Amino acid sequence: MLARMLKARITQMLRHATGVVAVALCAVSAGNAHAGELQDYVRVRGLEGDTLVGLGLVTGLNGTGDSMKDSTIAGQPYAQLLRRLGNISATRADTLKTKSVAIVYVTVHVPYGGARIGDRLDIRLSTVGNAKSIAGGELVATYLVSDVVPADRSQWIPFAIAEGGPVEVDDPDAGGTVGAIRGGAKIVRDIIKSPFDGNYVYFILKQQYTGYPAATAIAGAINEELQLSNITDAARVVDSQTIRVRIDDGRRSPEEFLGDLLTTQVPTDLLRLSSRIVIDMRNEVMTIDESVELRPTAVTAGELRITTITPPIEPTPESPVAVTTAWTGIATGKDNKSSMRLKDLVETMRQLDVSFRTQVAIVENLKAQGAIKAEIVRLP
Repeated sequence: MLARMLKARITQMLRHATGVVAVALCAVSAGNAHAGELQDYVRVRGLEGDTLVGLGLVTGLNGTGDSMKDSTIAGQPYAQLLRRLGNISATRADTLKTKSVAIVYVTVHVPYGGARIGDRLDIRLSTVGNAKSIAGGELVATYLVSDVVPADRSQWIPFAIAEGGPVEVDDPDAGGTVGAIRGGAKIVRDIIKSPFDGNYVYFILKQQYTGYPAATAIAGAINEELQLSNITDAARVVDSQTIRVRIDDGRRSPEEFLGDLLTTQVPTDLLRLSSRIVIDMRNEVMTIDESVELRPTAVTAGELRITTITPPIEPTPESPVAVTTAWTGIATGKDNKSSMRLKDLVETMRQLDVSFRTQVAIVENLKAQGAIKAEIVRLP
């Protein structure tokens, strides 16, 4: 009897404990639902990418290469290539009819964090001479060096070798003078980046989070995390985009310290980010925060009139309006004084086939007028 009572009591306690754990896990999950890691908001200074450059020759072109007759520049490296590979003494006169070669400017972007020996990276090529197209050509082995010339030119050594093909041009219809070779560059020297500046590491806020409110909130989250290791006041705001963190932990290496720090949880609501409108003119994309509102206003673009006041405003001698052939209204509330969402206005313009460029102009004019409170970010 006593054994059965004891077993029932233990079962009841386990059920209660399981419920408590489940509630706790739900609470933790809810608490982290709107939190991101530190590395989501910042990049580490010192780990930026690099650009390597070189001058090379693309061969195998079917009459679309440089005209040696019209370009003295193209003939020189071609003659040098012939001498280097086959001891052929070629003069400029010997190459006048050649149109199967093009001199190109070669670039490769080294990603964030650097690169190691053996890594393969994509390369970009653009013609230097008067070649019509480099489509399908093969790049002769080309040394790639840093785009920053050192004071001591003996230190200007190659970090990669680019070669191969075929060249894939960006736009054949536009002439095919710019293209790429996938994995065309092979790293031959380690490109190692260091994020440490003495006993400090610097975090740079990503563009969309730049500002003192966000910088202060992130520095506060870092300090709270480090206080658990008895490290105080390690993070300081340097400016609206930079946070300096002191490395002061004898139990971990600087690399381990940084790795742990980058996974620090930062609640999004603490960042106090301003509403934003991001405009990508190249791809004709405009993204708008859900919170961006528009106060009652009217917009006229050519013969189109859009107003947030319904019914439409009637012209008077004191307040005349232009004659329009298209009109639409967007109600903001019963009293016509409430705000509306900007995305509703943009959607209305889209339905009326307003061009993207005109939509952008209207949004920017509304911002200048003070009708919307949001930061406009134009992508390059």
